[in-house]
Amino acid sequence: MRFVKLSQREFQEIRRLYESVMSQACCGLFYREGMILGEEIAKIAQQESDNYFDICAKLLRARGWIEEIKFDGDLVYVSGSIEAGESEDKPTCHRLRGIIQKICEQHDHKRLHCEEIECISAGDKQCVFKLEGSGGD
Repeated sequence: MRFVKLSQREFQEIRRLYESVMSQACCGLFYREGMILGEEIAKIAQQESDNYFDICAKLLRARGWIEEIKFDGDLVYVSGSIEAGESEDKPTCHRLRGIIQKICEQHDHKRLHCEEIECISAGDKQCVFKLEGSGGD
């Protein structure tokens, strides 16, 4: 499998480009991209279901999405998200939100909703994602 690497600055510039053309609609597009990426990570991790979240964390680190991640029930704590950066006064980790949602859906075998409730881009110390059942099991 081949991979493409982008710098954090390039990620931010691409996000700004999309926002300038699509406004906030691009957030949904980034989120859906993340769900596609998360599905592949989940498939790999499911091969060793006893270590599912550890494998997901290692893959996310190896692929450069995060520096650290902790799955803790309905909360996921992230430091060093590639999508977090300059002060934006709003959460910016839309792809990572989609990745996390898909990873957790595949593990729990149910539909979930994921919201970024804290983000480094918004001035928080870390990025925190909250997962809830979507009611569409």
